[in-house]
Amino acid sequence: MVHYALHNLHNTNLHNTEVKRPRRVWPVALLATVMLGAIQPSTTAISQTSVTLRPQVSQPEQEVYPTRPPRSVIRQVRRDLAEHLNEQARRLQMISFSRETWSDSCLELGAYNERCAGTTVEGWRIELSNGQRSWFYHTDTTAQVIKLESMDETSLPPEVRERLIQTIAQQEKVPAASLIITESQPRTWDGCMGIFEPERMCTMIAISGYRVIVAGADQSWVYHVNQDGSQIVQNATASGGQGGLVPTFIPNDLPPYGEPDANVVFRTIQSGGLAGMVSERFLTSDGVIYQRTGRFNSTGADDAVVEKRISQQQVQQFQQVLMEQKLRNLDGLRYLSQEAFADYPTITIQAMNSNVEYIDLQEANMPQALQTVITTWQQL
Repeated sequence: MVHYALHNLHNTNLHNTEVKRPRRVWPVALLATVMLGAIQPSTTAISQTSVTLRPQVSQPEQEVYPTRPPRSVIRQVRRDLAEHLNEQARRLQMISFSRETWSDSCLELGAYNERCAGTTVEGWRIELSNGQRSWFYHTDTTAQVIKLESMDETSLPPEVRERLIQTIAQQEKVPAASLIITESQPRTWDGCMGIFEPERMCTMIAISGYRVIVAGADQSWVYHVNQDGSQIVQNATASGGQGGLVPTFIPNDLPPYGEPDANVVFRTIQSGGLAGMVSERFLTSDGVIYQRTGRFNSTGADDAVVEKRISQQQVQQFQQVLMEQKLRNLDGLRYLSQEAFADYPTITIQAMNSNVEYIDLQEANMPQALQTVITTWQQL
């Protein structure tokens, strides 16, 4: 009996052991199931949250950067190109555009010796056309700064570039590989290709073309070219920069300090510098030289001080120098160096319906005609 009881007890224990083993497995399975169930909803929630966040991130970008240039931007570039081409703005239409992030403050179109801040600028690249050819502009988002592309193929066709380079190489006896076109701008020439000569009459016809600045190893030139490059004329007055001095075009967004009135024969304005002051010296047709300093936009002599008086003969002689040196051929050009962009004063000349800028540190490297005009003026 005892043996049977022990045997039965042993069998019972074995049975219980066999029964209890699966019971230990079930709680683990249930726990895993619960944990998986708990994890899956969380993963779903994260995925749903990510999808929801995407439009919230993109909405501010659409608000800050519109999908096309504002009308004010288009209007500004059309007006600028119309001034370049001397034609009505309504004839110019926007053909294409793209939103851009420019790599510097000059919108990646800095002049040859212009200093540009290395900061990104959001803006536009806009293509305008008059129905015959196209021009491209770089702007910021509101067209506070606009730049006309002057070195791409739409501004100066490749065949014209090649013909110009070869012409200069032959005329100046320099290697073609040493010549660089630094700037070009569309222009409309008269029958004399825009080259002023005293007492020469020019046919008043419209010749589409370009004004081009070319830099060599130690000299620079300015050329007037027609649209297909069949006419290439050197602007000898503006050429001849030495010592690495290369002229640039005066930007359209930097207007002169007012236009001289008919009574003003010659005028110089010194501006810039750390003080930020503007000083002016000008000669009137009655032989009076005035000076004034400050901030002003007017051109009259109401608030100016008389420096000296010269005779009518001296006035006429000075005007003759301006004619002989063909100052008008320098209109719209700047002869500056890096110092001018580092708060060193620059000087603007206004005479013969022309505007020329220079920095006196580079006077010895300027074209001879400009040097002669400056020296004669200083001696009055």
